[in-house]
Amino acid sequence: MKSTMLLKNCTSYSSNRFARGLAKTLKPRPKLTGSQWADTYRMVAAGTSPEPGLWRTARVPYMREPLDMATAHSVEKVVIMAASQVAKSELLINVLGYYIDQEPSSIMMVQPTVEAAEAFSKERIDPTLQASPALRDKMSQPVDKEKGRSRKAGSTIRMKNFTGGYLAMVGSNSPAGLASRPIRVLLADEIDRFGSTQEGDPLKLAVQRTQNFTNRKIVFVSTPTTEVREGGPTIYSEFMKSDQREFMVKCQKCGERFEMSWGNVHWDKDGTGTVVEDSIRMECPHCHAKVRGNGKPDPYLLESGIWVAKVPEVKTVGYHLTSLCSPWVELKDLVSDFVEANRKKDKAGLQEFINLKIGEPWHEDEADLSLWEKLSERREFYPVAGLPKEILMFTCGVDVQHDRLEASIFGWAKDYESYGIKHVIIQGDPKLSEVWSTLDVALMEKFQLEDGRELTISCTFIDSGDGTLTDKVYQYTKQRERSRVFSIKGSSTVGKPIVDRPTNNNRYRAHLFVLGVDAGKRLIMQRLSNQDIGPSFVHFPRGRDNGFTEEYFKQLTAEVFVRKYERGKVYEGWKKIRERNEALDCYVYATAALELMKPTYELYVANANEGPKPTTKKIAKKKRSAVCSSIGDEI
Repeated sequence: MKSTMLLKNCTSYSSNRFARGLAKTLKPRPKLTGSQWADTYRMVAAGTSPEPGLWRTARVPYMREPLDMATAHSVEKVVIMAASQVAKSELLINVLGYYIDQEPSSIMMVQPTVEAAEAFSKERIDPTLQASPALRDKMSQPVDKEKGRSRKAGSTIRMKNFTGGYLAMVGSNSPAGLASRPIRVLLADEIDRFGSTQEGDPLKLAVQRTQNFTNRKIVFVSTPTTEVREGGPTIYSEFMKSDQREFMVKCQKCGERFEMSWGNVHWDKDGTGTVVEDSIRMECPHCHAKVRGNGKPDPYLLESGIWVAKVPEVKTVGYHLTSLCSPWVELKDLVSDFVEANRKKDKAGLQEFINLKIGEPWHEDEADLSLWEKLSERREFYPVAGLPKEILMFTCGVDVQHDRLEASIFGWAKDYESYGIKHVIIQGDPKLSEVWSTLDVALMEKFQLEDGRELTISCTFIDSGDGTLTDKVYQYTKQRERSRVFSIKGSSTVGKPIVDRPTNNNRYRAHLFVLGVDAGKRLIMQRLSNQDIGPSFVHFPRGRDNGFTEEYFKQLTAEVFVRKYERGKVYEGWKKIRERNEALDCYVYATAALELMKPTYELYVANANEGPKPTTKKIAKKKRSAVCSSIGDEI
C-alpha cells in the first residue's frame, strides 16, 4: 500500500514538474525595445570602452530613439549620419545583440574592407559576445554526438553561427561576400569609405540581399565626408532621402527648443586674439541665454532633448548626430581644434573638423546653374475642368518691394505634394492704399477644383522686413488676422525652425512671425530637386497668365547653400547667384504658412470626400491650427 502511494506521489510530482517546465518553455518572451534590451542584457566589455559594465542608454539619451527605431517592426530603414565620439559603433553592436537574442535572423554587417570587418569582429564583437551572458549562451550549441564536435566549430572571424541564425562579417571590397546569401538584417558601417566594385555599388548589392524578406531591417551608419563622391555612396545622400531628424534640446530659461549646432557656439578673444577659455559657451538662439559652458554638456540638457523630423512625410528614418551632444566631449576642445585649423589655414584640418566633430559633409560651392531650365521644362497642363482635385489647401507668400508687391499662391495635397497656382506682381508704391486693395482682390479669390470643390487661401504670410514699409505691413495684416493674414520677418540663424510662435511687440499689436529662412530654403531646394511625382513633389502649370515665366524660375533658383574654406575661415550660408530672388522668398513664405497651419491631411481628405464645395471654414472648425489657438482667433 505504501509503495503504491509512493508511486502515485512520484508520478504526480514528475507530472507537475513536467508541466511547470513546459509552461516555462512555452511562456512568451516579453517584448523589448532595442534600448530596453541593451539596458538589461548588453555588457560593455572591459578594454573596449572607458565605461565597461552594463550598458546604460541614459548615458547617451540621444541614442534611445535611434536604437528603438533600428529594432522596431514598423521601421524598415534607418540612416545615421554621425560625428565621432557619439557611440555610433556601440549602437550597431546593440542592434546586433538585440537580433541575436530577441529575433534570431540572418545578419550581415558590412565594413569598408575585409580587413576592417575582421578587426571589428575581433576587437568589438567577440569581447561583447563573451561579456554578455545572454549572447554568449546563444553562441553555444550542444555537442553533436554523431560527429563528436561542437556545432559552433564552424564559426570563424567572419562567420558566427548562433541559435536560429548567423552573422556574416563582410568587406565592401568583396563582391562575393556581398552577393552570396539572403539577409534579413543589414548593418552597413562607415559607408562613405565604401569603394566601387566590378559588380557595381556595394551598398546596392548588399541591399539586394534583403529583398526576399518582408520584415527586413536596413541600418546605415557613417561619419560624413562630402555630399556626393565618385565611386561610392555617401551617408549625406542617404540622410537627405530620410525624414532628417535633428536633436532638439530645451532651454531652461525660455523653454524653447533648439538644435545643438555649431552656429550656437560662441567665444570671446582678448587683446592678443587669444580665445578666452572661460568665455566659451553655447547659447539658446531664441533668448541668447547661456545653456552650456566650456566643458562637457550637463546631463539635464541632453535628457531634455527630443528628435524632430524636418521632413516628416518621408518613411525612412534619419538621424544627424554631432559631437556637441557627446557626454565625453568638452566644448573648449572643439573650439580649440576649430580655431587652430583656422589659424594655420589648414583646409584638410578644417574639413576633418566639419566631418568628425560636427558630423556634416564638406561642401564646396557647386551650383546647378541649369536647375531653373529643368523646372521650367517639366511644367504641365492642369485639368481643364479646374485645378487638380488632389489639392486640399491653399497658402500664399507675399514679398514687399519699394515699387511693387509679389505674391505666390500654392496648393497643397497630401504628403506635402504642392501645386504652383500663380505668381502675381502688383506694380505700384506699397505706401499707396490702392496697391493693398489689389492684393485684397488676389487673396480673396476662390479657386475651383475639378471635383467641384471651391476653396480660398487658408493662410498668407507678408514680409515686413523692409524698415521703410514695416508699419504699412503691420496696419494691413492687423485688420486681416481673422482671415489668417500675418506679418513675418526672416531670420538667417542656422537651426531656427521654419516658423515659430508669434510676438506682438509693436505699436499696432500685430502678430509677427519670425521665419527660419535657412530651414525654409533647405526644405524647398530638396523638394525642387525631387524628380518623382508624389510626396514632396512640386508641380508647376503651363500657360501664359499664371506668372511662372523663365524669369520666375531663375528667381526661384537664385540662391545656393555654401560651406567653403576661404582665407582660413569657414563660410556657410545662402549665396545669391542671380540678382533677383523674390520668387524664392515668396515660396519660403507660402511654405512657412503651411507649416503654421499644420493640416491634418486625413481630415481634409475626409471632408473632400463628403461632397462638393466644402468650405475651408468648415474644415478649420474641425481642426484648428496651432497658431490660431495660440493667438486666440476664432475661425
